[in-house]
Amino acid sequence: MADVNKHLERAKKFLEKNRIEDAIDAYLAVLEEAPAHPEATQALGDLYARQDQPERAAVYYGTFFDLLIDPKEESKALAIYNRFLKNLSSNQPPERIARYAFLLQKQNRTADASEQYGKAAELFTLAGREEDALFCWERIAQLDPENLSRQVKLAEMAERGGRIALAARALLRAGQLASASGAADEALRYLARAHSLAPNERSVALLYGSAKLRKGDAAEAAQLLEPFAAAESDPAFLETFSEALMRSGQLDRAREILEKLLREKNAGLPKLFQLVELHAAAGNGGKAVEMLAVLKRKMFADKRHNEFAAQLDDVAGRHPQSCEILEFWAALYNELNRESKYFEITIRLFDAYLERGEVGKACDALERLVDIDAYDYRNQERLERLKGKAEPAFVQRLASRLTRSGTSISTSETEPQAGPRSAQESAQPMTDETRRTQALEDLIVQTEIFLQYSLQSKAVDRLQKIAEMFPGEEEKNARLKNLYQMANWWPKGVAPKKTEAPTRAASPAAPEIAQASPAKTGTYNADTLRDLAKISEINQKIFRQQTPRAMLNTAVNEIGEYLRVSRALAVIGAPGRPPDLAAEYCGPNVKPAPGAQVVFLLAQVEKAEGDELGGLVVDNTPGSVLGDLGLRTALGVKITDRETQQPAGMLIVGQAEARRWKSNETYFLQAIGDQMLMSVSHTRLRSLVRRMGVSDERSGLLSRSSYQSCLLTEADRARSQGTPLALTILQIDRGGELLRQQGESPMERFLEQLARSLQPIVRQNDVAVKYTSWSLAFILPDTTLAGAKNLADKLRRAASGIRPPWDSTAITLSAGIVEAAAKADYDSEDIVTDLMNRAETSVEEARKRGGDTVVTVEVPKV
Repeated sequence: MADVNKHLERAKKFLEKNRIEDAIDAYLAVLEEAPAHPEATQALGDLYARQDQPERAAVYYGTFFDLLIDPKEESKALAIYNRFLKNLSSNQPPERIARYAFLLQKQNRTADASEQYGKAAELFTLAGREEDALFCWERIAQLDPENLSRQVKLAEMAERGGRIALAARALLRAGQLASASGAADEALRYLARAHSLAPNERSVALLYGSAKLRKGDAAEAAQLLEPFAAAESDPAFLETFSEALMRSGQLDRAREILEKLLREKNAGLPKLFQLVELHAAAGNGGKAVEMLAVLKRKMFADKRHNEFAAQLDDVAGRHPQSCEILEFWAALYNELNRESKYFEITIRLFDAYLERGEVGKACDALERLVDIDAYDYRNQERLERLKGKAEPAFVQRLASRLTRSGTSISTSETEPQAGPRSAQESAQPMTDETRRTQALEDLIVQTEIFLQYSLQSKAVDRLQKIAEMFPGEEEKNARLKNLYQMANWWPKGVAPKKTEAPTRAASPAAPEIAQASPAKTGTYNADTLRDLAKISEINQKIFRQQTPRAMLNTAVNEIGEYLRVSRALAVIGAPGRPPDLAAEYCGPNVKPAPGAQVVFLLAQVEKAEGDELGGLVVDNTPGSVLGDLGLRTALGVKITDRETQQPAGMLIVGQAEARRWKSNETYFLQAIGDQMLMSVSHTRLRSLVRRMGVSDERSGLLSRSSYQSCLLTEADRARSQGTPLALTILQIDRGGELLRQQGESPMERFLEQLARSLQPIVRQNDVAVKYTSWSLAFILPDTTLAGAKNLADKLRRAASGIRPPWDSTAITLSAGIVEAAAKADYDSEDIVTDLMNRAETSVEEARKRGGDTVVTVEVPKV
């Protein structure tokens, strides 16, 4: 070691005197004593470089590069190689090039590393070192896994070197890349080679089988996967195997696999429905129903009733000839109490039974149809089809039932019908007195509908028309007299009648939160009763929607299905301009209308002359837009804004066949349209109030100043809609004390955190308000006391896991819950005042109980 230091000192002195040759000799003497001395090695490289001897300098720099093995010196090693050795790589040993590539790889210089690994691999191959060359090719493939040619090269090298598993893996990847690029045949060749190398490798068999399946060789795919199936539990494998079985005709084996997958992994539902389709197509209706029963049990247990019904609709709709599936379909909707859908399916079942010659079952189906809807105009036609096939006694018995219900029609009637029908119009000519009575009946029914849905101005308009057309009729018609009294309007010259207990009018002047339907002293025909029930049902559905667009979509879909029209269109917007909102219903095989045609249709209907009930009827003529829309006739009604009494929208229905529109269809559309516009206006108003009243963008809560105005808005809406309204106040227990102890800022942050956590739980149309510094108020439209209590329990559970910033202990919350009172002598302000007072009483009672509780205050008895 002393000699080494002596030589180093000599070398330094020689350098100070610029005696380069003597310094080189001194450093060479050091290397003779210590061949791996890094300082002497680097110095020699530097000195030879100064003497312009790059070849000799490269020798010592290469040795110095090999000495820099410490991880801390990797950057220095890279710098040495890049500066002095990179251009002389052909003179470098492959090990050094491979190490340089590894250092580049660690610095994520993928392209450079791959290039250097390639040079090293070539040198190793020339030297006969196949194993080392294979190592380099493996690294290259890892660095660029998306390069097909490099995967193939790795597979060739691995196969040549006896590394079968590695070769199969590389070929597998090559097959995936080729398949992704669309080269299916090339992918199949690579996967076939991989499978020949590793026939017992499950992943190779799966991908090879999938490729075979895509090429249409389902039987071979199933044969490839069969050896692995018994021990497999992976859903992807089992679904691929089951598809191969199904496509090769092994349906029972596929069912066994898929039902096991459903039981153990809760997967494979789409494949099971696909298998049901195959059984149905093969005429195995019984097996299809067995599988549907399995699917139903599973999906009903998971609360996926609607999803199962939708899937069954799809399957059964494509196989209307399978009586077994139709029977199962009908039983499902009967179980779900969806009578209209059950009725339509039973119609299909009747046709299917009759086509198969099963007359007894067809008779049973027709009897069920009559039980559901004795007024359906098609019942008589179905009975005619049974004549000569069914027992005469059955035909006679059912014919008598249809005669009593008024659905017996002549076989020559072919007028298109809309919606469920009652007794068909008599073929005999009508007298003037009959026409007069029918017109009065229509106007009375329309007035009752308008009063039921708080459309006071329209109801008064109809009463004025009745008074003009039938003066003095109220003296002999108690039903009309009751309408005058309910609307609080009487013809000129007729003194208002008073009774001891008058019926409260369903008008904007004095509505109630839960109002009864108008009393009727007359009788409705079946059409009227159905329309009234359907109007109520559709309006409830519209009311439940969260957005204006959803309300319009619900309205047109329900109208289109009920009236059985080809198209139904709802628009919101001023006349003469493109609509602000629009929604369209299209019947079977009807394409949606382009926007320009919709605008032309609106313009044409607006120009039509209205009849005495306000209906706007247009028929297809040369040059009319109706022809472009595939319609023969259309009926429209204008929707009027209740506040401005100006047109604000329109409802239009159209029919592809000839059709005579009826008066009850006009006021059916009018009632739905007015309710739709009212709901859209309320929704827009609530959205505007929220945007204007938000006090904190971080929490999204309305300010306390918006509390009363929001309650008044929702109370008005609840009264006009006849729906409940609830209020929940959620407070942090000991909130005032915590505010004094912790200060306002920490309390504000915690309330914001609490609000952000709770708002996803409430509905979109619920309104959240910052009530105090430690409490939140939730205004809950269309919610009863029981529903509000359920929501409060959810909110308290969600809040229980939130920790305040000042303490790791969870806080507790109390809730006060009240429901708006429906009193005859209350207006909206009275309702809100009472609601706020009882809500404050409820939270005070919760404080008295020590907190961590829910207090509900029942509606006071009237």
